[in-house]
Amino acid sequence: MLFKRSIAYTSNWFHTLLLTSILAVLVVFILIFLQPFNTYAIEIPHKNIKVLGYGICIIIPLLFIHVFEQSWFKLNHQKWYLYQEIIVLFSGLLLISSVSYFYNTIVINHLEIEPKNILKWSIIFGLPFAPIFIPFWAYLRFAFSKIVIQPVSVENKIEIVINGNNQNEEVKFSERNFLMANAQSNYVDIYYLKNDVLQKEMIRSTLANIIKEIPSAEQVHRSYIVNPSQIEKISGNTRKGAIAIRHLKEEIPISPKYFLGVKEYLQNRP
Repeated sequence: MLFKRSIAYTSNWFHTLLLTSILAVLVVFILIFLQPFNTYAIEIPHKNIKVLGYGICIIIPLLFIHVFEQSWFKLNHQKWYLYQEIIVLFSGLLLISSVSYFYNTIVINHLEIEPKNILKWSIIFGLPFAPIFIPFWAYLRFAFSKIVIQPVSVENKIEIVINGNNQNEEVKFSERNFLMANAQSNYVDIYYLKNDVLQKEMIRSTLANIIKEIPSAEQVHRSYIVNPSQIEKISGNTRKGAIAIRHLKEEIPISPKYFLGVKEYLQNRP
């Protein structure tokens, strides 16, 4: 499934702080210079200084949510999926809207908090920012994201059992002997070693289902997952790269983000 596709993740705290600061500047700029929601007609003391506070309403929630992101990332064996990214983007917008409501009510208008108004505030004032805020935030997260491939123990003898969607369709192999899987329409070709002999099995499944069963596997392309410990070399560049897997003759295409991750992995591999 598309939403279970593995993607790059922004794990670095400095990069997270930097991109949240950029988002804060963007929103404050819009509020001060474009003055949406007829705010030009509102006269309050130190208006522009108070508007700067909405920038804090962006930075703090996004740093807060990053704490939970990191835990979720580690629980997934340091893999990040598209559905997780979507959840973070929309929950982040909701959290920002809620914090902004508290700031507007307490600091700007000196009124009492009414929980029933939080959702109303989010719809009226938060939702109009979504078409601008979410795509720009997603772009920044992608720009600062990085693929980190974890070393795989060559002693790993965990037996992997993969069941296909067809009846009695099953493939068994040791995790360390897994080489590569390639998706083709509704089927997946699985390559692995058995008694040092190359094996190929085709089952009716998806890469998303396969990668869930193989903790050490990495999705290096939308149609390929590989065993990092079986990568022999990398060639090309970020625009058009490929990797060679031991025991396989054909090279495998690799996406730009994974090119840098694999290159760093190979350079640091013992």
